[in-house]
Amino acid sequence: MRTRIFRIAAAVLLTAVVVFGLTLHASALDDTYRFDDIEMSIKFPKNFPVVTVNSSRDDPVFGELGLDYDETMTAFQTADIYLRAYEPDMAYQISMTVTKNENTASINNYADLTSAERKSILDAVQSDESVSTAVEVKHNGNIFIDSQRQVSVDGETVYINLSNTVVNGIQFDLTQQKTGEEITAEESKALTNAANSMSFDHVRRNTGPVFDWWRLLLWVVILAGLAVAISVIYRRYNASNKRKLEERRSMRRASSGSDEEESAHAEAPKPMTFEESLGYKDDEEFSERADADEMAGTDIKIRERDPNKGINFFEDEGSGIDDGTDYFDTYFEEPTEKRTWYQRFGSAIASYVKIAFNHIGIFFRNLFGRIFGKKK
Repeated sequence: MRTRIFRIAAAVLLTAVVVFGLTLHASALDDTYRFDDIEMSIKFPKNFPVVTVNSSRDDPVFGELGLDYDETMTAFQTADIYLRAYEPDMAYQISMTVTKNENTASINNYADLTSAERKSILDAVQSDESVSTAVEVKHNGNIFIDSQRQVSVDGETVYINLSNTVVNGIQFDLTQQKTGEEITAEESKALTNAANSMSFDHVRRNTGPVFDWWRLLLWVVILAGLAVAISVIYRRYNASNKRKLEERRSMRRASSGSDEEESAHAEAPKPMTFEESLGYKDDEEFSERADADEMAGTDIKIRERDPNKGINFFEDEGSGIDDGTDYFDTYFEEPTEKRTWYQRFGSAIASYVKIAFNHIGIFFRNLFGRIFGKKK
């Protein structure tokens, strides 16, 4: 058991040592080149001879490459070249060109542009006859446009891979050149690694104009004032509407009360005399009938008013002889109530609907009559 544990521990320790060693070896493979004026740095393999605008006159790299210091620095300044790295076998070279002008300042970062704006830049690159391919890619979080092209120089074909970006208002072009032969996929990795190694102290994104807190406060005050004004106007308008509505209701109630009183007076029937209720024209005719009823043994008695009836009513009492005076029991009137406006409105709608259906029925009846009449 112990032997197995020791073996596992030894394997873990050996793996850690190997990984740590590989990390140190990988970090030692690259040299970092720093440019303070543009606040960025870039890495190249340690075995690549590199010349920069910051190289000193006594740098041995000039002797290794057979370059004249003054001529090299003049060419760098003329073409805005900040760095040039050479493959150890001189198969290709990679140059970094830095450009800053009004156009790059307005772009600021490719990442600040819309996809449509970047597409227009990509289309412009592809419109060049020397360009074979052009794509938009990301290297270390920054957006680049990578393209491949070939040009003829002094009768020889030069193959070029270009990786272009704009960061912090500065345009960076990493150009890989090879004369006479195409750049292989393995050689292209050197350009990709260089683009991925580009590091900036600060990436300043264009977020628009500086936020104006005073302007925001002014708009808040204006909106608050509008809200208060609208609230006051609404309350006053609502109160005015309520007051007018109450006045209309009061006037309607008063008008309705007076109308009911007038209709009550107008509709109240003229009081009927006792003789008229029995069907007689005057007292003399009634007296003659009363004498006849008395002789027949019939007693006529006036009963008290029934609160549910419209007028006084009477009953026969006495002998119960059917002598034609029994109509006292059936003569009465029910009081009528005035209908509300919605009852009248509903009744009118129902009446109109009934009339409409009657007309529709008449129309179809006449139509069918004409059709069947023609068939006959």
